[in-house]
Amino acid sequence: MRLGVRYDGITERIGVALNLVPIPIGLAMLGMPIARSLQVAQRTGILAELAAGPSGAAELAERLELREQATRLLLDTLTAARILRSGADGRYALRRRAAKWLAPGSPTYLGDFLADTNEYWAWWAGLEALVRDGRSIELHDRAADDPYWRSYITGQYELARLSSGAVAKAVSLRPGARSLLDVAGAHGEYSMALCRRAAQLSATVVDLPGSARIGREIVAAAGMAERVSHVEGDMFEADFGGPHDGALAFNIIHHTSPEAAQRLFARIAAALRPGAPLCVLDLYDRPPGRRPDIGSYLGLFFHLTSGADTYTVAEVSAWLAASGFGAARVRTLPQIPGLAILRAERAAAP
Repeated sequence: MRLGVRYDGITERIGVALNLVPIPIGLAMLGMPIARSLQVAQRTGILAELAAGPSGAAELAERLELREQATRLLLDTLTAARILRSGADGRYALRRRAAKWLAPGSPTYLGDFLADTNEYWAWWAGLEALVRDGRSIELHDRAADDPYWRSYITGQYELARLSSGAVAKAVSLRPGARSLLDVAGAHGEYSMALCRRAAQLSATVVDLPGSARIGREIVAAAGMAERVSHVEGDMFEADFGGPHDGALAFNIIHHTSPEAAQRLFARIAAALRPGAPLCVLDLYDRPPGRRPDIGSYLGLFFHLTSGADTYTVAEVSAWLAASGFGAARVRTLPQIPGLAILRAERAAAP
């Protein structure tokens, strides 16, 4: 019997011998070596080598200066997880569905995001402290030159570009909109996607210095530096400029308290023209009475890595209304399962 596990729309089948171990023990035993093997295969260059062509364990170990026995066992683990395939000649290759995400030349490449998840290993080690003592981890409290910013923001960019076209369409700025505010927009991919849809539009991304530094590089590499600029600073203190014709606050309120979220919305409202929309993309908590789902995993992750929480659509809508916005509408997209866009327009001045 096999147990299907879904990650961001990618389904991998992990074999669990139910006659040998109970499902929870099987998940604990198999999930950890598969996750770590993937991370290490990415970080050591094994996946990139296999994307270029099949190879044996000894060849890989020699080219990458690795230990042959451990390399072979890692390759066998990924083969058992159906990420790789092995031939009778002892050579390994990426399976086609894995290559879609893990081959460097693929337009849907997520290798940098996979490498960044290596950081998660240490974070999850703090789960017991969170449950026992309420101690969470602060992801964003790092120096601007910390190498972590490159890993983090590049990985998030790779994820964002998978859905940015559909998200930009759902944001639905008014015709003729010329100025967009992107709060905590980091890599700038969502701003670039909106600018690609409207030739007259330009965007200002506000983010912390370490994030903005990498974001500028990404935007420049995409040839969009003349239309998408970065302002460095804390989102509760930085000058938002304006008035803007629209604003984004994506994947940020789950890092804030309710009071901080409402304060942020009020700051954004003050930087918008009347009638301009604010779009809040996030994971929203399930309504009371609804069974837990995959969103619960992310909810726990956000609580672990910020000490904050996920909130219901009703809660966020109320904060928007109290901050000068009209009624909010919800938009879900198949490209971002588990997340939704909450869109509300800046009310006219009294």
